[in-house]
Amino acid sequence: MVIALPVLHPRRPEVILLRPGVALDAHTIGKMREIGLREVWVRYPRLGHLSEYVSPAVVTACSELAGQVGRALDSVMGSAHAKLDYAAYRRAVGGLIEKFCEHPKAALYVNEIGENGSAALRHASNVCLLSVLMGLKLDFYLVHERARLPAASARDVSNLGVGAMLHDVGMVRLSAEVRQRWDETQDDSDPAFREHVQIGYNLVHDQVEPSASAVVLHHHQNYDGTGFPEKSDENKREAGLKGSEIHVFARIVAAADLFCRIRNNGREEGDPALPTVRALNIIRQPEYARRIDPMVMRALFNVVPAYAPGTIVMLSSGHQCVVTRWSHESPCRPVVETLVPHGKTVDPVEFDLRQRRDLTIARAEGFAVGEDNFDLAPGVYDLNSGADALINRAAAMAERRRAG
Repeated sequence: MVIALPVLHPRRPEVILLRPGVALDAHTIGKMREIGLREVWVRYPRLGHLSEYVSPAVVTACSELAGQVGRALDSVMGSAHAKLDYAAYRRAVGGLIEKFCEHPKAALYVNEIGENGSAALRHASNVCLLSVLMGLKLDFYLVHERARLPAASARDVSNLGVGAMLHDVGMVRLSAEVRQRWDETQDDSDPAFREHVQIGYNLVHDQVEPSASAVVLHHHQNYDGTGFPEKSDENKREAGLKGSEIHVFARIVAAADLFCRIRNNGREEGDPALPTVRALNIIRQPEYARRIDPMVMRALFNVVPAYAPGTIVMLSSGHQCVVTRWSHESPCRPVVETLVPHGKTVDPVEFDLRQRRDLTIARAEGFAVGEDNFDLAPGVYDLNSGADALINRAAAMAERRRAG
């Protein structure tokens, strides 16, 4: 077997352990298992067409991003007056965006950046990656929501990425007791936990752009107004910001943060994250969906495949397959192809699960997922229809203003 993508160290994802082209032997595989690596991408001649979904350049950019996240967290932890390297953070995010634009089919949330080690580093890096992916999909929405800016500036997601990198920077200043309580309970009503957004904002607001610092302060605001930090309304009632009162960057990071927390809720060191399909099924439930901007939810389902191309799955029929194509309209019914053992001359069999309703995916990512699969109503997470609705609404408002 030959490595197809750079292999990142699971506890230090800024470190590339193996580069593409390295042949695996028993010794190397044993060492990878020792440090907690569970899977790697390898070349598979029959599935060469999957290479469009993977990019060594994107993985390298993710590694560089993780390095900057780690340095930012170390800096804040080590000094009460940390000097943040905003220019370096922006360059790292810009490098990631550039690689996504060069390899658009690789712009999917396929793997977490790092699987073990520092939970804070893993979380911040993955929230940043996912936020940037959603921001790129939402270019039309950013222009609409940031109407005071020129369109090109409104679509620039560099500061979205920087804010996502730093969104939980205030957590490192909380006491170990508070952080442990949060890890165990995930209770975001805890007043001591809630202080991290203001602490983080105080650390960064004079060192990064306002749109990035808004993310740090408001990434726990919920679209339905139930988040924090709270403010007094005209009746002196305390409530969180609501809807478009929340900066659109903070709305995007809030969704990414929630998705990543769902995947890792209750996770012990060394345990795998919940399977992607289960996290998607959970976040679409009313309890969580009402917290998320509906347009941002559309973007989430457009960049996070329930079963990403390259994922090895087992069907309800017992066939072991690899996912070859996916659609956000039918996320749990991708196109799969049976795996043929090396040296066998039989042809693989393709199953389009949208047509084969008698088959479902039974196992993926090390979990039984048969009960996690879901179907969607047509167009429910379609971004094009969302963009059309925005255009029509804007045209109707303009017409009313002219009539008035």
